[in-house]
Amino acid sequence: MARKTDQERLQELEEKMEQIKKKKQQLANRLQVKERKDRTRRLIEVGAIFEKYFEIEGQEEAEKIAISLKNYVETNKDKFLTLTKEELLEIANKKKVEQQ
Repeated sequence: MARKTDQERLQELEEKMEQIKKKKQQLANRLQVKERKDRTRRLIEVGAIFEKYFEIEGQEEAEKIAISLKNYVETNKDKFLTLTKEELLEIANKKKVEQQ
């Protein structure tokens, strides 16, 4: 078996580098698709929650309510995050009863 020349070794390394680059790009593409799917899922879940609790029936209505609540949420977000879901629902129900 003849020994490979430096030129042949260089060519083999170039080919391996191309293969590795392709694999790297495939992995990067797969990761990007996964991240996009995860983001889409989060958006759908958040939108469903927003629609459920605010009884929203459209994008324009949702946007108006979101804009109205933005400042309130920003200033009180830490307080709300310390409460449990049950505590928050209890507070919301009490306010609902008070309004009736």
